[in-house]
Amino acid sequence: MKRIVTLLMSAVLLFSICTLLVGCDTEEIVNTLNSVSQELEDSNTPKETATKETVSKETVAKEEKTNANLGDYNVEILGCRLATDYAGNDIIIVKYNFTNVKNEDPANFSFSIEDNVYQDGVGLNECYFADDSANYNSDNALKEIKKGASIEVEVAYELNDSTTDLEVEVKEFFSLFDDTIITKTFSLQ
Repeated sequence: MKRIVTLLMSAVLLFSICTLLVGCDTEEIVNTLNSVSQELEDSNTPKETATKETVSKETVAKEEKTNANLGDYNVEILGCRLATDYAGNDIIIVKYNFTNVKNEDPANFSFSIEDNVYQDGVGLNECYFADDSANYNSDNALKEIKKGASIEVEVAYELNDSTTDLEVEVKEFFSLFDDTIITKTFSLQ
């Protein structure tokens, strides 16, 4: 979080200095910043790791590990399981292993990692109220862990339907230089 604030403050300071000292108009500076940002995006093509497995009502056993270092962190998609929310709607609970590899400051999954689940290319909404029988523990996503520590995290999502494959994508929440994306596909039975 400190990195984001520092980066934003640096951008504002750079913008102010350019405006005052160089005498450029605001539109010219914004266009330059946009072109630099686009060049960074174009030069960093995402690296993907993908696998596929089937989901049932039970927790899925790992057939192979899907993990990677995402900046200061290591994330592994452990598996997922079907459950229901309080209204009886189908949800999917994805389990991750989150490790703070390099960050000296304590970090948590929710603010360090961007996780998304898709069905037919449409993102699923997070579900915050699972049925008691789901044994869903959402607390670990916000627990801060120190450098070298690991924690298992569960995140629940509302399904669009109960038959379309799920694609889980995980990447670092904010990164200028590392576009690594972990993907894992799950088939619903």
